[in-house]
Amino acid sequence: MLDALRLIGALLLIFFIPGILLVQALFPRRGELDYEMEWMYRLALGVGLSIVITILVNFGLNSLGVNPDTGMGYVTAVPIGLCLVLLSLLFFLVAWLRGGLPFLGRIHPALIRFPPSDMRDDDIPHIADRQQRFRHQELMKMRFSLIREISKNERMAEAHAGERKKYYEGLRKKNLKSLSETEKDIANIERGMPERPEPEKEREPEAESDE
Repeated sequence: MLDALRLIGALLLIFFIPGILLVQALFPRRGELDYEMEWMYRLALGVGLSIVITILVNFGLNSLGVNPDTGMGYVTAVPIGLCLVLLSLLFFLVAWLRGGLPFLGRIHPALIRFPPSDMRDDDIPHIADRQQRFRHQELMKMRFSLIREISKNERMAEAHAGERKKYYEGLRKKNLKSLSETEKDIANIERGMPERPEPEKEREPEAESDE
């Protein structure tokens, strides 16, 4: 079991972790690579860069020559693994500082970081509160996801008949309702209002004083 875990960890460290963190550090903004298949581009780049990084680490260790204490070179499992771990930590730090790791904001508000501003960005610049700005980004992602789902529901409803058609039409209505609520929350944040205004509490009638 331990050997299997070591093998999985080594494969992730060699073929995935350093490369994907470097991709997030270089391209922290969502949609920079592609709007539709961005995850595929990031995955492919991450795997390719991980292999390149591992090769460069091996070249660097090989250039150090022979270890006088062991009489062997430095291209062994421990130095390679240590270098890859240190590089992964460095890429992780840079990716976080550049706003490429938005999921950390869900762990604690202090970890929220935003990518550098861009004219093509959907962020609203006047949202000063960091948590509200982060929530706005999450709602925008939800909005685009719901729009795609509604489009998919419409296509599926047109391709089916009977009960299946009713099923997809019901999904479409449900997603349209969620989209309407999401857009209201987005508009409230942009206006500096709470996401869901609480209904005003009815005033309790004042007790009449006994004369």
